[in-house]
Amino acid sequence: MSIEKSPSVPRFGAGGGTGGPSELTPEDQERARGLKKMRTLALSLLILATLIFLSTHLFTDNTGVWGFVSRASEAAMIGAIADWFAVTALFRHPLGLPIPHTAIIPRKKDTLGASLSAFVAANFLHAEAVSTKIRSAEVSHRAGRWLAKPGNRDIVVDRAAGGLEYVLARIDDDSIKALTRNVIIPRLVATRKTPVLAQLLRQIVQDGAHHKLVDLIIAEAYTWLRDNPQVIDEIVHNRAPSWVPDFVNEQLANRLQREVLGWVSDVRDNEYHKARQALDAWLVDLSDDLESDSSLSQRAEAIINDLLSQDGVVDSVLEIWASLKQLLREAIIDSDGEVRARIWQLIGEFAERLQADSEFSRRIDDRIATTAGDLAESFGPEIASVISDTIERWDAKEAAERIELYVGRDLQYIRINGTVIGALVGLVIHTIIVLLPG
Repeated sequence: MSIEKSPSVPRFGAGGGTGGPSELTPEDQERARGLKKMRTLALSLLILATLIFLSTHLFTDNTGVWGFVSRASEAAMIGAIADWFAVTALFRHPLGLPIPHTAIIPRKKDTLGASLSAFVAANFLHAEAVSTKIRSAEVSHRAGRWLAKPGNRDIVVDRAAGGLEYVLARIDDDSIKALTRNVIIPRLVATRKTPVLAQLLRQIVQDGAHHKLVDLIIAEAYTWLRDNPQVIDEIVHNRAPSWVPDFVNEQLANRLQREVLGWVSDVRDNEYHKARQALDAWLVDLSDDLESDSSLSQRAEAIINDLLSQDGVVDSVLEIWASLKQLLREAIIDSDGEVRARIWQLIGEFAERLQADSEFSRRIDDRIATTAGDLAESFGPEIASVISDTIERWDAKEAAERIELYVGRDLQYIRINGTVIGALVGLVIHTIIVLLPG
């Protein structure tokens, strides 16, 4: 029985449902050819040593020079066989015999995987190692150079648009409808809303955000009163006693119109008018009432809850969602969308700053490095466990063949060195024996 495993290229299946290694890649095929070549060389040296040993014993008297040759070939043959056994025992049972402490990798693959995971987590996946590597890699500067190319920016925007389209395509109207009716509306009804409205109203007053609206309303009121004087005339004539003469009513209506228009004009033109200040004070008082558990707050809650309970609310949400989807598609997903073009431009500006502003890129690198280091420190063992989990799923035989494919070529040098060193040791020992007296 041959002591050498067939040097054919290893064949790995897809794992047969066991999670085994995948098919050989071109790089793996090159490794397999190198492994085959080194196996052939190591075996050839063993055969050569065996032939020399047999020849010296069959055709010489093993004296003189032939003694040295015989002892050297004998030691070379022993060294080659011993190292072949040691290398082979890592991956399989030599000669197929279940010798103890052989086929180490197939028997101990799970233990080796766990040890390798622990080694990687302890020595590589910790904050200092990861953050130092990321800082030295200058990730932001490289990203800036890559994003500066228009074609790469197109790729980023296309991928983002594709991801958005993927999400939008998988969120149907029924899901939005069910989410609104069963989750959002019940949660809103169960939550007290008037404090939020009170804070919003108070912030609007503090920022003066309502002044533009007040200006618009007052300006429109002034214009309408000026263009419709008959309204005041009708009010005066309808409310005045029947015995009052018409000319008195007309004078009163004209005076009243001038006074009203003058007052509205003052409110319009004077931003510090008492009416404006009174409105601000009333809005603040209203916000206080809404924030407290007052009768006004309770009535407001009841009104809002009643509105939320209407069937039209769900339909309105669906209409808003449909409009939002259409807007996103037209603005981002559409290749000619305005927002898409703006995003493309912003990415270019960001890429330029990453390259030109070293302080900015350094800060980004620091943040990335710190975040990655913290993640590695926190989840290093879980991340490294992918090694042990993957090896555990592999078939034992295929795992051994895969590992041998990656390290077996170098291990063949052990066999070659064993053959050469064995020959030299044999020469030294025989020399010592010859030189010893007697």
